[in-house]
Amino acid sequence: MSGKFKQVKWGILGAARIADGTILPAIKASAYCTAHAIAARDLERASAMAARHGIPAAYGSYDALITDPEVEAVYIALPNHLHMEWAKRAVVAGKHVLIEKPGAMTASEYDALSGAPASLRIAEAFMVRHQPRWQHLAGLLQSRKYGAPLTFSSLLSFNMTKADDFRQRPEWGGGAYFDLGCYTAMAARFVFDAEPLRAFALMEKNSAGIDVFTSVILDFGAGRQATFMVSLAQASSQSIEIVCEKAFISLPQAYVPSRTEVNTIVIDTSTDHARSEARSVEFPALDQYEAEVSNFSRAVRGEEVPFYGLDDARANAAVADAVFTSSREQRWVPVVR
Repeated sequence: MSGKFKQVKWGILGAARIADGTILPAIKASAYCTAHAIAARDLERASAMAARHGIPAAYGSYDALITDPEVEAVYIALPNHLHMEWAKRAVVAGKHVLIEKPGAMTASEYDALSGAPASLRIAEAFMVRHQPRWQHLAGLLQSRKYGAPLTFSSLLSFNMTKADDFRQRPEWGGGAYFDLGCYTAMAARFVFDAEPLRAFALMEKNSAGIDVFTSVILDFGAGRQATFMVSLAQASSQSIEIVCEKAFISLPQAYVPSRTEVNTIVIDTSTDHARSEARSVEFPALDQYEAEVSNFSRAVRGEEVPFYGLDDARANAAVADAVFTSSREQRWVPVVR
């Protein structure tokens, strides 16, 4: 990094667990940004988190943070149903915005940001795409070294046991798809570097009305299909498997890589089920959240880095629209962007 880089000053909207445990440590570890302020509706909670992380300013209202002239970029760490309201307010205040996933619960909600100045950077916070491993995978697939990717499959699950978790509330955007399926849909789009044409989905819901198990098929056309299953009521799982014309590619610990051990892409080029010709490409342990906030901050300063903006976020929400419609109507539903 050039010594001339001016660190981006961040404000964190919401004293949530993800802010405390991942985003603020990532900002502190990054050479490209610094945390200037945090806001919560409970000033005492914001002040306590500010003290833990050495943040200069703490506010008891969200408006106070987004109108702070020192704050350049806002990370929205609020419950899902509040994302778009506060993203819009931050944009109106002239701030760059990184929105915790899912950025919106429907594609049409992004209309609220359609008039945002082109100078502002706005993105959905899928940190996994900023792993060097994922970036290497994208280059590998685009090179067609192993032919075109034809099928994608993924499992992503954990057992949610807290009855008062916000993910138990459908009106707050709870459920397995919004919490986990947005990742697997994004991953399928990332692998094919394309948008699906239609979706078919099955959902199992609990007494609270959220989906606790969802299974999805996405048709990308030209013989390309993605299947994935997500759940809030199963043992922990996180896998990605890709079948190309000439290789089977898998990502162990696909979404939450190790921060202490090497991470891998496994490529098997065997043409015989009875034997394996697998080799591993290794990547050093890293904090993918640090990679995300660093890339976003560098994009704010005009540098060329991996960046996925509003069009990408809206496209992922369009998949969600089709998935939920399909689960209700039990039919294939076109993905309309």
